[in-house]
Amino acid sequence: MVNVMLKNVKTFNPTALITDHNFRNYLENFESELLRGISTIVILEIVQGESDGVYGYQLMKLLEERTDNMLVLEEGTVYPILRKMEKDGLLRSLRKGEGGRSRNYYFVTDEGEKLFNHMTGFFSKLLEAIAPLLKFQIKLPKREFIFCPNCTNRIKTDVQTNYCEVCGFYVGDYLEGGRK
Repeated sequence: MVNVMLKNVKTFNPTALITDHNFRNYLENFESELLRGISTIVILEIVQGESDGVYGYQLMKLLEERTDNMLVLEEGTVYPILRKMEKDGLLRSLRKGEGGRSRNYYFVTDEGEKLFNHMTGFFSKLLEAIAPLLKFQIKLPKREFIFCPNCTNRIKTDVQTNYCEVCGFYVGDYLEGGRK
């Protein structure tokens, strides 16, 4: 289970909304559901950014640091997620000994990178689409990636293909001035 941020909220007034069991329970469930999917994306991002691999505890600390303690995963959550991602082929692990300790270091597989690109593309475009409804702004980078207009797959602009590898849509016109 993802550590729900609302659990860390202190109550300063006994009549505050947060003291109502139904109100608090609804918000805790909402946070948990939202963070469950986001955890997969951020774990893949962190793991692929570490060329020497990353082990579970290190991942938890990097995640806390890079999200300013907004997304905190507990040990009982991280290891099952990592094992599931490895079983699903998104990650591979390598057992390494260091300082008398043996740890599993995780690396993103080619399949994991492909799924990551699609998940981040979908998530990015979803945030961009709902931002006006929620009255905030999302500014997606325009140079490093494009998003497939058909399936939202995130595609690096320096790829050597004219087609989205997820859905096969012709994206050549969107890449580097429309390569032919």
